[in-house]
Amino acid sequence: MLTYIPVFIHYKTKTMKKIIAFLALTSLSFFMFTWCTNKNNVQQWNIVSLTYTATFSNGELFDQATNQTPLMFTVGSGQVIQWLDEGVLGIAVGDTKTITITPKKWYGKLYDPNNIQKISQLIFDKLSIQPKNWTPQKLGNIEGIVKWTEQDASGNVLVLFDINPRQTRDTLKYTITVLDKK
Repeated sequence: MLTYIPVFIHYKTKTMKKIIAFLALTSLSFFMFTWCTNKNNVQQWNIVSLTYTATFSNGELFDQATNQTPLMFTVGSGQVIQWLDEGVLGIAVGDTKTITITPKKWYGKLYDPNNIQKISQLIFDKLSIQPKNWTPQKLGNIEGIVKWTEQDASGNVLVLFDINPRQTRDTLKYTITVLDKK
């Protein structure tokens, strides 16, 4: 069944033929460009090989995979933590991308305010440790962050020592280079 086509968009006019030809070529060009540029991009279920350098927010090295020991996994399979599965999607082979990961995203557990201990300044003094606010320090075999000091009702100085795992309180920056994909 034919329907009424107004004269100004009738396909037999020269102008309309040019417009249709232009749209067809533009669409074809777009799809060819997309296909050609995306064939090397990482997609779901690709097996990828990559190198990375992971640093804490202060620049300290956390972990790395080098050309000699690249990380290899199937994207979307759950072999690595979620942020990496999501982060590598769309990266072309040979390209580098930087991903910033919040503690909740990479560690999965929330920060627990109950893990802030009030420790007498006398213990730090006895161990010859000068607590500095917002710096990582070790107290025996326990690593934590000194939040601040306060005085109790008796006038004793207490150090608020955050013993939450570093993973729950520090952001990571990963610089990833995709070496290969299959």
